[in-house]
Amino acid sequence: MKKTVTIALAAVIVLGGSIAINHGYAQEDQAKKKVEINSKYIGIEKAKTIALEKVDGTVKSVELESDDGQTYYEVDIEQNSKDFDIDVDAATGKIIKVDEEQADDNDNNDHEDDVETHEATNSNQPLLSEKEAIEIAKKKITGKLVEIELDEDDGRYEYEMEFDTSDGERDITIDAVTGEVLELEQ
Repeated sequence: MKKTVTIALAAVIVLGGSIAINHGYAQEDQAKKKVEINSKYIGIEKAKTIALEKVDGTVKSVELESDDGQTYYEVDIEQNSKDFDIDVDAATGKIIKVDEEQADDNDNNDHEDDVETHEATNSNQPLLSEKEAIEIAKKKITGKLVEIELDEDDGRYEYEMEFDTSDGERDITIDAVTGEVLELEQ
């Protein structure tokens, strides 16, 4: 009887160990597939470059979007008194769509006010590049950057970023002058 219990117990231990190992391999495979899928995308910087080749101006934001099974970067560009929304295929880099709008006079006035506020609160201080801001964010968040926007809030320029992580969506806000992390949300 003791021998049967011992053999049964040993079988349970071996079976449990192999299930745990297989579970570990399954998680590793899923992580590899996720990286594989994300590595197929051209990335935010390449999407910006492609959009700026089409329309010369100032990039206001870049977002990774998905609609009807197609994944693309929506690049918002401001040029003089016009706003452009340029959709760039995330996998191929092909421009899907270009929308052009006349900027509202209110938007232009607000933008001028933003610049004046920036000069008043951050005089002679250069803004961090997007690349520098992303490096700061990646010290706090592990994941895929899907959106970045330079925004003015209360007289201060900030980079607002959204990441897809294994735990879900995470947002981070970084001071565009000092690099200080202002907000970190999940």
